[in-house]
Amino acid sequence: MKNSLWLVVMLVVWSFGLVQPASAARDFSDADVRGSYGTALDGFVATAAGSAPAAAVGRFVADGAGTIYNGVRTLVVGGTVTRQTFTCTYSVAPNGTGTATCKVLTGGVLTGTEHYDFVIVDNAEEAFFTETDPGVTIHGTAQRQRTVRTHEN
Repeated sequence: MKNSLWLVVMLVVWSFGLVQPASAARDFSDADVRGSYGTALDGFVATAAGSAPAAAVGRFVADGAGTIYNGVRTLVVGGTVTRQTFTCTYSVAPNGTGTATCKVLTGGVLTGTEHYDFVIVDNAEEAFFTETDPGVTIHGTAQRQRTVRTHEN
Protein backbone atom coordinates (compact mmCIF):
# COMPACT_ATOMS: atom_id res chain seq x y z
CA MET A 1 0.00 0.00 0.00
CA LYS A 2 2.84 2.36 0.88
CA ASN A 3 4.50 1.80 -2.53
CA SER A 4 1.23 2.48 -4.36
CA LEU A 5 0.67 5.72 -2.44
CA TRP A 6 4.26 6.83 -3.19
CA LEU A 7 3.76 6.11 -6.90
CA VAL A 8 0.50 8.11 -6.98
CA VAL A 9 2.16 11.09 -5.24
CA MET A 10 5.08 11.05 -7.71
CA LEU A 11 2.72 10.87 -10.70
CA VAL A 12 0.71 13.84 -9.42
CA VAL A 13 3.85 15.91 -8.76
CA TRP A 14 5.26 15.06 -12.20
CA SER A 15 1.98 15.78 -13.97
CA PHE A 16 1.89 19.31 -12.53
CA GLY A 17 5.36 20.00 -13.89
CA LEU A 18 7.09 20.22 -10.53
CA VAL A 19 9.56 17.58 -11.59
CA GLN A 20 10.81 17.71 -15.16
CA PRO A 21 12.93 15.06 -16.83
CA ALA A 22 16.47 16.06 -17.89
CA SER A 23 15.43 15.91 -21.55
CA ALA A 24 13.00 18.83 -21.04
CA ALA A 25 15.70 21.43 -21.77
CA ARG A 26 14.47 23.99 -24.29
CA ASP A 27 15.85 24.23 -27.79
CA PHE A 28 17.97 27.16 -28.96
CA SER A 29 17.12 29.30 -31.99
CA ASP A 30 18.29 32.39 -33.90
CA ALA A 31 16.29 34.44 -31.36
CA ASP A 32 18.88 33.58 -28.69
CA VAL A 33 21.38 35.82 -30.50
CA ARG A 34 19.77 39.23 -30.05
CA GLY A 35 21.10 42.59 -28.90
CA SER A 36 24.54 44.19 -28.56
CA TYR A 37 27.66 42.09 -28.01
CA GLY A 38 31.28 42.81 -27.21
CA THR A 39 33.78 40.43 -28.77
CA ALA A 40 37.44 39.52 -28.55
CA LEU A 41 39.44 37.06 -30.66
CA ASP A 42 43.00 35.92 -31.11
CA GLY A 43 45.07 33.39 -32.99
CA PHE A 44 47.15 33.23 -36.17
CA VAL A 45 46.55 33.99 -39.85
CA ALA A 46 48.47 32.89 -42.92
CA THR A 47 50.54 35.62 -44.59
CA ALA A 48 52.94 35.76 -47.51
CA ALA A 49 55.79 35.37 -45.00
CA GLY A 50 54.26 32.38 -43.17
CA SER A 51 51.87 33.09 -40.33
CA ALA A 52 51.35 36.06 -38.05
CA PRO A 53 49.67 36.50 -34.69
CA ALA A 54 46.25 38.18 -34.83
CA ALA A 55 43.95 39.72 -32.23
CA ALA A 56 40.85 41.89 -32.34
CA VAL A 57 38.23 43.56 -30.17
CA GLY A 58 34.90 44.89 -31.35
CA ARG A 59 31.15 44.93 -31.05
CA PHE A 60 28.08 44.08 -33.10
CA VAL A 61 24.29 44.02 -32.93
CA ALA A 62 22.24 40.90 -33.71
CA ASP A 63 18.56 41.08 -34.66
CA GLY A 64 17.51 37.65 -33.34
CA ALA A 65 16.44 36.64 -36.85
CA GLY A 66 19.76 35.66 -38.46
CA THR A 67 21.43 39.01 -39.20
CA ILE A 68 24.35 40.77 -37.52
CA TYR A 69 24.81 44.46 -38.33
CA ASN A 70 26.74 47.50 -37.08
CA GLY A 71 29.79 45.30 -36.59
CA VAL A 72 33.04 47.14 -35.89
CA ARG A 73 36.43 45.80 -34.86
CA THR A 74 40.02 46.79 -34.45
CA LEU A 75 42.16 44.00 -35.89
CA VAL A 76 45.90 43.68 -35.30
CA VAL A 77 47.82 41.22 -37.50
CA GLY A 78 51.57 40.98 -37.00
CA GLY A 79 51.60 44.44 -35.41
CA THR A 80 49.60 46.17 -38.17
CA VAL A 81 46.36 47.81 -36.98
CA THR A 82 43.26 47.80 -39.19
CA ARG A 83 39.83 49.17 -38.33
CA GLN A 84 37.03 47.25 -40.01
CA THR A 85 33.26 46.99 -40.22
CA PHE A 86 31.25 43.83 -40.87
CA THR A 87 27.81 42.33 -41.37
CA CYS A 88 26.93 38.66 -41.00
CA THR A 89 24.21 36.12 -41.43
CA TYR A 90 23.92 33.36 -38.84
CA SER A 91 21.95 30.25 -38.03
CA VAL A 92 21.49 28.54 -34.65
CA ALA A 93 20.75 24.82 -34.29
CA PRO A 94 18.42 23.53 -31.52
CA ASN A 95 21.47 22.29 -29.54
CA GLY A 96 22.97 25.82 -29.33
CA THR A 97 25.65 25.40 -32.00
CA GLY A 98 25.65 27.62 -35.04
CA THR A 99 27.40 29.05 -38.06
CA ALA A 100 27.98 32.59 -39.31
CA THR A 101 29.18 34.06 -42.60
CA CYS A 102 30.55 37.60 -42.40
CA LYS A 103 31.35 40.23 -45.02
CA VAL A 104 34.30 42.35 -43.83
CA LEU A 105 34.96 45.89 -45.07
CA THR A 106 38.06 48.02 -44.63
CA GLY A 107 37.62 51.69 -45.44
CA GLY A 108 34.20 50.88 -46.89
CA VAL A 109 35.64 48.37 -49.38
CA LEU A 110 34.79 44.65 -49.16
CA THR A 111 38.06 42.96 -48.18
CA GLY A 112 36.90 39.44 -47.37
CA THR A 113 34.37 36.89 -46.28
CA GLU A 114 34.87 34.98 -43.03
CA HIS A 115 33.13 31.84 -41.75
CA TYR A 116 32.62 30.87 -38.12
CA ASP A 117 31.26 28.02 -36.03
CA PHE A 118 30.01 28.91 -32.54
CA VAL A 119 28.28 27.56 -29.45
CA ILE A 120 25.97 29.53 -27.17
CA VAL A 121 26.73 29.26 -23.43
CA ASP A 122 25.94 30.95 -20.10
CA ASN A 123 22.16 31.13 -20.52
CA ALA A 124 22.60 32.69 -24.00
CA GLU A 125 24.68 35.57 -22.58
CA GLU A 126 27.90 34.43 -24.27
CA ALA A 127 29.18 32.45 -27.25
CA PHE A 128 32.50 30.80 -28.03
CA PHE A 129 33.53 30.83 -31.69
CA THR A 130 36.24 29.73 -34.08
CA GLU A 131 36.94 30.77 -37.65
CA THR A 132 36.73 27.89 -40.12
CA ASP A 133 38.54 29.38 -43.13
CA PRO A 134 41.74 27.67 -44.41
CA GLY A 135 44.98 29.23 -43.18
CA VAL A 136 43.33 30.83 -40.14
CA THR A 137 43.46 29.69 -36.52
CA ILE A 138 41.22 32.15 -34.69
CA HIS A 139 39.04 31.66 -31.62
CA GLY A 140 37.21 34.06 -29.38
CA THR A 141 34.18 34.96 -27.34
CA ALA A 142 31.21 37.25 -27.74
CA GLN A 143 29.38 38.50 -24.64
CA ARG A 144 26.09 40.32 -24.45
CA GLN A 145 26.66 43.96 -23.48
CA ARG A 146 24.82 45.23 -20.42
CA THR A 147 24.53 48.91 -19.64
CA VAL A 148 24.76 49.94 -16.01
CA ARG A 149 23.68 53.48 -15.29
CA THR A 150 24.32 55.25 -12.02
CA HIS A 151 23.02 58.61 -10.88
CA GLU A 152 25.04 60.94 -8.74
CA ASN A 153 23.27 63.33 -6.37
